[in-house]
Amino acid sequence: MPSKLTKAALALSVALGLSVSSNVAHADEHKVLKVGCEAAFAPFTYIDDKGELIGFDLDLIRAMGKVMGYDEVKITALPFDGLIPAILTDNIDLIISGFTISPERANKVDFSDPYYMCGLTFLVNKSNEDKLKKISDLDGKDICLQIGTTGALYAQKALKNANLKQFNSPPDTYLELQNGGCVAAINDRPVNDFFLKNYKGKDIVSKTITTENSEYYGIAVNKGNDELLGKINKALLEVKKSGEFKNISMKWFGRDISEDFK
Repeated sequence: MPSKLTKAALALSVALGLSVSSNVAHADEHKVLKVGCEAAFAPFTYIDDKGELIGFDLDLIRAMGKVMGYDEVKITALPFDGLIPAILTDNIDLIISGFTISPERANKVDFSDPYYMCGLTFLVNKSNEDKLKKISDLDGKDICLQIGTTGALYAQKALKNANLKQFNSPPDTYLELQNGGCVAAINDRPVNDFFLKNYKGKDIVSKTITTENSEYYGIAVNKGNDELLGKINKALLEVKKSGEFKNISMKWFGRDISEDFK
């Protein structure tokens, strides 16, 4: 028969064990969704004047994270061309950063259902407005692009004789255009539109690039992560049904962008 001392020690051991188990269980309950984005892709993901990382995409993924049952949505800002490597090494769970669904990217990651429909436009100085009306007018000239974007990929195919100058962010392309380092800056339509909306000058104008198919933004996950992808698609549908998607759209675009899919 165990002595009273042994019984006490056993009881203490069990109590401590239960306490540790309880703490571990509590720690496991805190679910974190690791999100990667670029920090210079307004209005989707960018740093404001206060130094805060904000944007349509971040409001959307936080709303979706709640629907998916996550306690925390941890946002990590990375260079645009570093997003896919980060997801391939499991440093992040997903990418949401005005990320266009494309065949090239689909070879490396899996995409959610699209949540935004857009195309490409190019900005030119007003002095060149009549000379540079369509994409073919840019061939053989200096063109500003962002590294790794669909605009860059499009230009590589469509402008065989152009000098393609690639930069880390859209603001860099605009600065180069303003300084006369290129005749046009190619970016996604909402990014160029957001720049023009906030640009104080009147010397830059926008031109539409006509493509056969519209482009769509999606949320990217690692290849084969069907469980997370399923949760993302379900959450996206839920925030649309609840009206939260519309609220976020109105905040950033002044309209419900889900109407573009109807």
